[in-house]
Amino acid sequence: MDRQQGTSDRSRTQDMSTQTQERPTDAAETLLSVRDLSTYYSEDETDVPVRAVDGVDFEIARGETYGLVGESGCGKSTLGLSLIRALPPQGDIVEGEIRFEGREIGQIPKSEVKDVQWADISMIYQGAQNAFNPVKTVGAQIREPLRVHDIVPEEEREGRVRELLEKVNLQPDVAEQYPHELSGGMKQRAAIAMAIACEPDLLIADEPTTALDVIVQAEVLNMLQRLQEDLNFGMLVISHNLAAIMKLSDRIGVMYGGKIVESAPAETLYDAPKHPYTALLLRSLIDPRRPPEQVETIEGTPPDLRDPPTGCRFAERCALATQECRDGEPPLESVGEAHETACFHHEEVSEL
Repeated sequence: MDRQQGTSDRSRTQDMSTQTQERPTDAAETLLSVRDLSTYYSEDETDVPVRAVDGVDFEIARGETYGLVGESGCGKSTLGLSLIRALPPQGDIVEGEIRFEGREIGQIPKSEVKDVQWADISMIYQGAQNAFNPVKTVGAQIREPLRVHDIVPEEEREGRVRELLEKVNLQPDVAEQYPHELSGGMKQRAAIAMAIACEPDLLIADEPTTALDVIVQAEVLNMLQRLQEDLNFGMLVISHNLAAIMKLSDRIGVMYGGKIVESAPAETLYDAPKHPYTALLLRSLIDPRRPPEQVETIEGTPPDLRDPPTGCRFAERCALATQECRDGEPPLESVGEAHETACFHHEEVSEL
């Protein structure tokens, strides 16, 4: 994605955002506020915990899309699972606040968490195949959240399922098929239908285009934009695919080593990154008009989150790093309008 293409994609996305803000519903209403969230994994009390998410802050407004991008293993998916209290047994939120529509999600009793899942906050899980039970029909699984939350009367659920399938460009008879009978793109659209069945206020999309060909990827991204326009939900999009994140997002958070190291409006981030990691991610985007050897890679490996470094977690891979970076952790601070970065040398990033 070159600058012209990226700007064009962002313009289309911002046009949609403007339309959303003109609706009677207040687009500035804060749906989700996350403060100092830390989530660790550990096998037992004697095991050194993996600090998968470490002191993360961000907000999402109604009708807004916040994109979260970073390498595999940086904590993106763990963050998404933390928001709906769906962590595996070895994961635990150790501190922080997740406030959704004024309610503290972390304080909701486990017996009531399912009242929030699917109905208020829904998630498109990474890998569409993993979202479905292979021995149940697609329709039966889309009906399940409708049944659990009693969204529509039982006699109307079959019709509702067919409406949902049509909304994601699938034939109604897909409801009678089993997951293995669908292509990857069809399963992804069916997973989206299941996620929006209860018309949630917040949709979390974890790697929504993984393992799809480029044409289907574009269809899925356009569909998510259209559904957001129709239903006016807030959306958190999680991906290592920066091009997809740029297309969908109003604002973007760049995550590295369990922390958000830069956050800005999408176009600002594209035009003027203020963290070396963000700049390198942008340079790693594949442009079909450039020879493959001109695509830059990021040398080195991410830090071990069982024992993260004292200073900046990107310092060992950064051309700008100094002893200051290795000795102390740079705070996430404002460097412009709605633009924050955690870098002591942010003014030098443009020279990389």
